[in-house]
Amino acid sequence: MHWHRKSWTWSITLCTLAICLVLSGAQHEPGYCAFYEECGLNPDVGEALIPPKVPCKDYRKAVSVTGDHYQLLESVCPMLAKGDGQTHACCTVKQLIFLKTILTLYKSVLIRCPSCVDNFVHIHCITTCSPNQSQILKITKTANITQPLGNVKEAVTGYETYISTSFSDAAFRSCQNVRIPATGESAIATMCGKYGSTLCTPQRWYDFQGDSSNGLAPLDINFKLLPEGQTAGIPPGAVLFSEKALNCNETTPTGGEACSCQDCVESCPAVPQPGQKTNVIQKN
Repeated sequence: MHWHRKSWTWSITLCTLAICLVLSGAQHEPGYCAFYEECGLNPDVGEALIPPKVPCKDYRKAVSVTGDHYQLLESVCPMLAKGDGQTHACCTVKQLIFLKTILTLYKSVLIRCPSCVDNFVHIHCITTCSPNQSQILKITKTANITQPLGNVKEAVTGYETYISTSFSDAAFRSCQNVRIPATGESAIATMCGKYGSTLCTPQRWYDFQGDSSNGLAPLDINFKLLPEGQTAGIPPGAVLFSEKALNCNETTPTGGEACSCQDCVESCPAVPQPGQKTNVIQKN
């Protein structure tokens, strides 16, 4: 009898551990969202250019996107559009409208280079709407926000996301020489905080994008830029976002032209190398 009680105790313990492992691993699973729908304003953000709307923490399956919802997704995040009724995403219509508002402001600075804009939009669409959202990020901060009907929901006010340096470095290079249309000044200089264009790096560029004190970011994003194949610092089940970023001299999938020489060194015509001197022997 004593043996059976001990065996039963061990069985319960093992089952509990197994359930815990399954649940912890399931927080980073393909086809699942980490957050969904708008949850109110971020209580940690003061004055901002745009109301800091934050999403509700919601681990759920990605939602089928159809009709007007799909049309909006295709407009804001074309890289995620796989066809009406064949597309899944982790963002609602309201989230897409809000994302479009933020991206429009950034686009006004980067608009001279379509591939730069495409890369910039890509990373923010992926973190906001990807059907595999839970795999590429981990929620790090939340806040309880009272809803219009009086109920309280847990909102996401910070997360970390895992981006391959192959993407982040290429995306940075595609935007590095872009000029602001109105002033001709460096776009990167305005998007790298105190570092300006001279000291800006991919990490500092992304750090600025994820800083809720910049007046545009509604929450804090810790962009972890990691080499391909690195798993240290990434939770079990999570993956690096490692899709290919466009070079500034490439056209975009939606028909955007290659960037001009003024905004993209790679688009400038090659400078002919001086010819080697040759000794000419004159005959008498």
